[in-house]
Amino acid sequence: MESIDFLPERIRIQRTRRRRVIRLIYLVVICAGTLVLLALSRQRLVRKAQADVALLSERCEAMQSQLDLRRSLEKEQADLLIKKRIDDELGRRVGALDILAELGRLLPDNMGLLSLSMKPVSFRVPVAPVREEHNSPRAVTAAQARNKSVAATRVELYLKGIAPNDVSIANFIGQLSASPLFEDVGMTYAKNTKIKNRLAREFSVNCFVVP
Repeated sequence: MESIDFLPERIRIQRTRRRRVIRLIYLVVICAGTLVLLALSRQRLVRKAQADVALLSERCEAMQSQLDLRRSLEKEQADLLIKKRIDDELGRRVGALDILAELGRLLPDNMGLLSLSMKPVSFRVPVAPVREEHNSPRAVTAAQARNKSVAATRVELYLKGIAPNDVSIANFIGQLSASPLFEDVGMTYAKNTKIKNRLAREFSVNCFVVP
């Protein structure tokens, strides 16, 4: 059974236009909602990207500070290696002025130095045995320890001078032995000599500078 529309043509056209406008409004609303959702999604992505950029910037700054610290540590390590090499070769950083000042303080007025020289002397120091469990594979016996040693270097000082007599030489050697700057003091020789037709004693002393 077909429905018969008795409405005028004008009203039917208005209703058709109204339905079309409603469809357009729905379409616009849907498009606007889609754009809003896209904008929110884009904003969320932008915020996430900004947070990632900030995190990467902090990590980059931390990495840069670590690199600067590493360069500083490498420079300090190089300086320490240079100092260690000097210590290994000389035994200590000898202050020549300190040695001369100490000798000038200890040397009596009636004595004089003819020559002074220093040189590094290398020797081996035995390593003490390490006490560990008897069954331990790392246990070191006394016989093995006697065969192990480490290299060391000391500065040896050679003095040659003149004195009026042997008593003055003995007193000078005693003062050298009592000085905190010298150790293992010993006399190499003492012999008669003439200086301006006067009899004197020429002597030679060697000792080690305290490391």
